[in-house]
Amino acid sequence: MKRLLAFIAIGSFFATVEEFLTVVMIRHDLASYVFTLFILFPIFLTFVWSSSHLIDRLVHREAAQELAHFFAYGFVGLLIEWFLIGLAPWSDPNANPVVMLVFQLGMFSFWATVAFAPRLFISAKDSSRKTRGAILKFYVPYFMTVYLISFLVPEQMKFVVIISLVLFGYLFLNVFYLKYFLRSFSRSASLET
Repeated sequence: MKRLLAFIAIGSFFATVEEFLTVVMIRHDLASYVFTLFILFPIFLTFVWSSSHLIDRLVHREAAQELAHFFAYGFVGLLIEWFLIGLAPWSDPNANPVVMLVFQLGMFSFWATVAFAPRLFISAKDSSRKTRGAILKFYVPYFMTVYLISFLVPEQMKFVVIISLVLFGYLFLNVFYLKYFLRSFSRSASLET
């Protein structure tokens, strides 16, 4: 039970940083923010925790399990965005396709982080520890800066500035995940030979 609660707390931390910026700072909707923090993300993270055992049983190599978790829950998050929230790629036919692609990749990266970061942070493996440290060294100062900017930027510019900075932040986290996956697969290959 303690590991589940830690998993939910870590995932909620990575979720709430973005949610506060987009829901409270941009939309000024405190009720929706409270709903996501105390209802939506704990339910999503409990689902991730419960269903991750199925992925672990279906995928036998540990490195492949990690990659499967990252992609599976990133895509589940996209489905939530598309079908529950209405932010599907087809929701605005006039949108610039490049901007829409970056937006979709950013949403995928957000959900993948919310679901995968807790797995990294509760793991005792050395490779997880290195990745955790690298993520925190980037994430904490970066988003503290984003918060500062979001309080300083004029209201009419908040949407573009905050969304751009949030997208960049979550997309950049993929650099740390990629390094982690490459190390995991490299280590796995060396153990098999």
